[in-house]
Amino acid sequence: MKRLARIILAWVLLQAFPAGVEAQQPDSTALKALDGRLEEYFKTLEPERIEVKERECDILIESAVTQEVRDYIARKVYDHYFSSPVMGDEAVAIHITDKWFSTGKAEMRSEMELLDARIFADFNRQSLLGMQAPSLEAIGPQGDTVRIGGVAKRYRVLFFYDTDCAKCKLETILLRSKLNSKDYPVDVYAFCTGENPEEWQDWRINRFNVKAEATEVIHVWDPEVHSDYQMKYGVLQTPRMFLLDRSGRIVGRGMDSDALGQILDILISREDYDYGGESSSALFDNLLGAYGEDLKPEDILETAALLEQRTLGKGDTLMFKHLEGDLLYYLVPRRDEVHMAGAGGFIGRYILGRPEIWNTADDTLKVVGLARMLGDLLSRTPAGTRIPKMSSIKGWNRFRRKGGYLLFHTTGCPVCALEVEAARISGYRYFEVDMDALSEADPASARKLLDTFDLSGLPFIIETGRRGLVRRKYVSLLD
Repeated sequence: MKRLARIILAWVLLQAFPAGVEAQQPDSTALKALDGRLEEYFKTLEPERIEVKERECDILIESAVTQEVRDYIARKVYDHYFSSPVMGDEAVAIHITDKWFSTGKAEMRSEMELLDARIFADFNRQSLLGMQAPSLEAIGPQGDTVRIGGVAKRYRVLFFYDTDCAKCKLETILLRSKLNSKDYPVDVYAFCTGENPEEWQDWRINRFNVKAEATEVIHVWDPEVHSDYQMKYGVLQTPRMFLLDRSGRIVGRGMDSDALGQILDILISREDYDYGGESSSALFDNLLGAYGEDLKPEDILETAALLEQRTLGKGDTLMFKHLEGDLLYYLVPRRDEVHMAGAGGFIGRYILGRPEIWNTADDTLKVVGLARMLGDLLSRTPAGTRIPKMSSIKGWNRFRRKGGYLLFHTTGCPVCALEVEAARISGYRYFEVDMDALSEADPASARKLLDTFDLSGLPFIIETGRRGLVRRKYVSLLD
């Protein structure tokens, strides 16, 4: 993008200063022609993240060789992002105001326009897309205090309206129809900005009586403006609508009912996700398979970090969940030494260590619970600890004193049979435990082993040193 910015700027300078003299005034025809080039530039930047747009626009403005060209470009950048139809682009306009116009590095057309830009920035900087939603305390119909913001179990719609606003009346009809037809599992905070209690009551009863079973409407108002909602959410006019995710982050702003429906359709459909599918398994076969036999535990963490960079790094929390959750499902059944060692660091860093991201009931059911279970299994008999004494199992304590390979297997398992055969012909010292036979002959000892070792999948092999010191886990003698 920097290269594109400088290409456009080079064109600007050549057109504005055909004689190559920096001090001369820019040609007005050239500046007018520049508008088309800038629109082309804005279109190229459209899919980029906000911080990328801010950085690249700064580069474009900074590179101007005269103040007049700099002012002209800065105003065009501001105008574009102030009125851009792309949700969230207004953040760039605020950035340009703060960095260029308010500091005097570039000039607005007039003092009044500069004042308007500063007001817009001050009233919108707290509620930009991707930010944590400002908390509010409003009043419910019974005089109770209602708190809005923070972590919640469902998506939340924050709808500001005024009972005297004609556009609000139309938007209320459209929103009510959208909610009743779709029955979204969301909480809608209908926030009245008016001061007339009778009109507010009529609105609640007759105008915004949503009947969708899955949708809950919470009516609130703040006639004394104690919550400072105008400054926190930029409510200088109504209607005004925001969408908050479960973590309290703003994922939609400045929407109408149709836009709200489109965003909810995408978000809710993406959350109904089946982890560990064939396509995700193929993805990780390719990503991790590229390391070949040199795969190490840190390569798994490196892959997880790359996924984070490509998803969460660009503000896409749901895609982050999908890919990291898929990686968990990929690792769980791969009970070899490298994958299990990588899984331990992975679940701690990317799942159990991110409660602010994995914060829904669905997350707990499908991902967090599985990660906790795997973490518990991996924590059993880690390297450096000692296996317990088991006098109830003949030959166990003698093996424990000398060390070798402790091999758990079960009847009818073909891989178990191969590992047992490999142990027999290897010449290594080993001790095998048939868990099926032990469960029938000595259930208490079998239970103790199940509580001590990760026997969720067999065969399971541990390498021990003298006195039962654990050296390695998830070993394969076939290797």
